[in-house]
Amino acid sequence: MIGKLKELQIIDTKLKDLNDLLGDLPSKVQELDQNEEAIKSKLKRNQERLKETVRVIQKLQLDITEVDSKIDAHKDQLFLVTNNKQYDALMSEIDHLKQKKDNAETESITNLEEKENLTLSIEEMTGELEKLETDLSLRRKKLESAISESADEKLSLEKNRKEQIEKIDSKYLNEYNRVLIARNGLAVVSISGNACGGCGAFLPPQIVSEIRTETHIHRCDVCYRFLYSDKISLN
Repeated sequence: MIGKLKELQIIDTKLKDLNDLLGDLPSKVQELDQNEEAIKSKLKRNQERLKETVRVIQKLQLDITEVDSKIDAHKDQLFLVTNNKQYDALMSEIDHLKQKKDNAETESITNLEEKENLTLSIEEMTGELEKLETDLSLRRKKLESAISESADEKLSLEKNRKEQIEKIDSKYLNEYNRVLIARNGLAVVSISGNACGGCGAFLPPQIVSEIRTETHIHRCDVCYRFLYSDKISLN
């Protein structure tokens, strides 16, 4: 059984080496993809908000122009009034229109400031997006090239792994997989003298003898790796 586990470890080591060749490139590409989508989404929202802000500003300008026309018309009417009641009514309406104009101008200024900020933000995000898209394009090409180069070998190793695990008792396979994850891809190691080749823990002579003769399957009491005796170490 230890021999089958050794063969599985050889396959898994080669698979790990292939994955290590890619490094953090896949996760980095994924992270950049997510950043790109976030920027695009925010950019779209800002562009839509900018359109709405421009529309509001244009409407406010029309409202102000309309109010100015009404104020001028009421002022002209002041010269035609015949009593104080009519005069006071016109002045009250003029004051109301002036207040309405002031409110519209204040709102217009607020929207103009927002328009300026949105325009600046859109320009910055557009530039950031262009740089990100260039970086992503280069990284995607690099990733695709690396995957393409190792695809056939990886496919063959995965096939071999599937065949190999069918030969191993589920009890040992489950333990192997747990240790493989916990020990950074190394679950089976050769002993080094009287010590575990993985963590260096001391092994009793009787255990070492049984490992060398493969009469029993042993695991290190410290790191829990499976142990075997071989002049060539998998570590």
